[in-house]
Amino acid sequence: MRPLLPELVTDILLCLPVTSLLRFRCLSRSHCAEIDSPDLAKDHLNRSIQSKTGQKLVINNVHFMDQTDFYYAELDDNLEDAYLLNNPLKSSRRCTSVCGSCNGLFLLGIFVKDQNMDFALWNPFTKKYKKLAPCPVQTNPGFKRFMCFGLGYVSATNDYKIVMISKVRKSNDDDDVCFQVWVFSLNSNSWRRIQDVEDELTSRFGLYANGALYWETEYKCVGFDITNEVFFDLPLLSDFGPTAIYHDSMVVFGANLCSPVIRNDPNSIEYYLRVSDNGGEVAGGSWRKEFTLEGERNILFDWPLPLAYSKKGDSILVNKGNVIYWYNFESQKRTRVEILGFPHVPTYNFHVFSESLVSPGNDSAFDGRAEEVIIEDSEDDSEDGSEADSD
Repeated sequence: MRPLLPELVTDILLCLPVTSLLRFRCLSRSHCAEIDSPDLAKDHLNRSIQSKTGQKLVINNVHFMDQTDFYYAELDDNLEDAYLLNNPLKSSRRCTSVCGSCNGLFLLGIFVKDQNMDFALWNPFTKKYKKLAPCPVQTNPGFKRFMCFGLGYVSATNDYKIVMISKVRKSNDDDDVCFQVWVFSLNSNSWRRIQDVEDELTSRFGLYANGALYWETEYKCVGFDITNEVFFDLPLLSDFGPTAIYHDSMVVFGANLCSPVIRNDPNSIEYYLRVSDNGGEVAGGSWRKEFTLEGERNILFDWPLPLAYSKKGDSILVNKGNVIYWYNFESQKRTRVEILGFPHVPTYNFHVFSESLVSPGNDSAFDGRAEEVIIEDSEDDSEDGSEADSD
């Protein structure tokens, strides 16, 4: 049997889930090299996002000084079952928080009692993670918790950047402070301090959307252009009339920043997306109405947060007060989701993203759930590949 054309093999690989691709690394050295290549990882991720396949709902319990467990459910299977993920940093002495996510990578923040914070990048579906070098920022007693974090991606250089903003006391005067900004580049594997930010941020974890990270302050939203490493003010929803109310409960929905808007009707909430202009600057773009949730009573600090569209697009998955349900746009019916295998805890977070092959960097380690497949050298690699293709 004649071997398949290389371009056809690549097309087939792009259609496969991550778990299958990891198994197929052992077919030959050439298959292993292609599956491990950054180009395939990028193309595979883009296809998964466009086709809405491989979408996962990752859930983690939230407690500042407790062990952290991660579970996931398949959005393609209507969230029927939850499966335990192996937190590579889990310890009886550690609290692990999700400080950001991007392209199938989690930025984990490792809290250790009476110690500073360390970071790790983790891909839970390739089972690889990488501990990052400690940030050289010097935190002061009483200010350690005044830190903000974020993870973003620079497509032009295929680089992932971690941003940490720390409130630092400049003298013995508690009011004499600055807000230092540190950036870690995965390509250079190092931290750099850049220009301080003027505003004190009130949201801890940055939201990554369309090339920028976003945090909230007391009166506005601040964006950070991840490529050019500059801050900018985000225009708020101020042009929808005097009856509209801007609320600061923003989330990332799909690839865009999403914000609710309330008008006169107390049982209706409109949701707007911040859409970037084609070829425009990161700081540009405009707000566009995406959908409305009817029959939702507006209770402060208990807003329905959209998570994902259904595959048909006729429903949306919503999180309200740690209760998730499908909302059908036509019937306005709500169907509560009960995920089997997930333990009920007081508080947990939900994260929606597509599984990917994106690597957390060189010198990454396995999270302990499986051994790495080792490809033995053969005398004739081309012969090995031909045999694999003919099986």
